[in-house]
Amino acid sequence: MDTPQPNIAPYARSAVKLLQGPISDDQSDLWIEIIRYQIELSQYFEKIALEVVIDKRDGYAYLKQMPIDESGTTLGLVRRMPLSYDLSIVCVLLREWLLEFEAGDLETANLYITPREFRNRIDLFFKEKANEMKFIRELNRHLDECVRMGFLKLVHKTSSSPDEYRYEVKRILKARITNDELAALKQQLEDELKSL
Repeated sequence: MDTPQPNIAPYARSAVKLLQGPISDDQSDLWIEIIRYQIELSQYFEKIALEVVIDKRDGYAYLKQMPIDESGTTLGLVRRMPLSYDLSIVCVLLREWLLEFEAGDLETANLYITPREFRNRIDLFFKEKANEMKFIRELNRHLDECVRMGFLKLVHKTSSSPDEYRYEVKRILKARITNDELAALKQQLEDELKSL
C-alpha cells in the first residue's frame, strides 16, 4: 500500500468525490472515510461556504451551498442540474413512491421497482396517448439517467427483458426533492397538464 503524502489530508479522496456529487453508504470505503472525518470535512468545506450534509439513517452525504449574505446569495460552487420535463415526472413519481413506501412498509429496508411497475404509475401525467407512448419508449433512458444521478441503482439485470430490470430507489432522492419541493413540483406538473 502506498504511503500517503504528508501534506495531503487523509479525507482528500472523499472531499473530491463530494464535490463531484452525492455519496451513498454502498460506496463503502468512501462512506467510512466520510463518517470518520466528518468534522474535518465540515471544517474544510465551511471555509468555501459549503455544508456537508450526512444522513446516517438513510445512508447518504452531499454538499449544500451556504448563503454568503442576507439575500441568500451563494458562491455557485455546487451546480444544481435542471431536470427536463420528462425527468421531472420520473423524479416526482419516484419520490412520491418512496414517500408511500416509507409510510406503509415498516419491514422492508429498501424500495425496489421495475420499469413495468413504473409504467403502471404514469397515467396521471398523460392525457394524450401519443405523449405517453413516447415517454414509455424513452423510459429506460430516463431510468439510466436516474442511475447516473444516483437516484436509482440497478441491482438485477435479466437477460430476457429490460422490463424486468430491478432498481433500488436511493434515498438521496429525498435530498434532491424535499417533501415541500415534491408538493410544489406535483402542482406545477398538474397545472401544466390542465393547460394542455
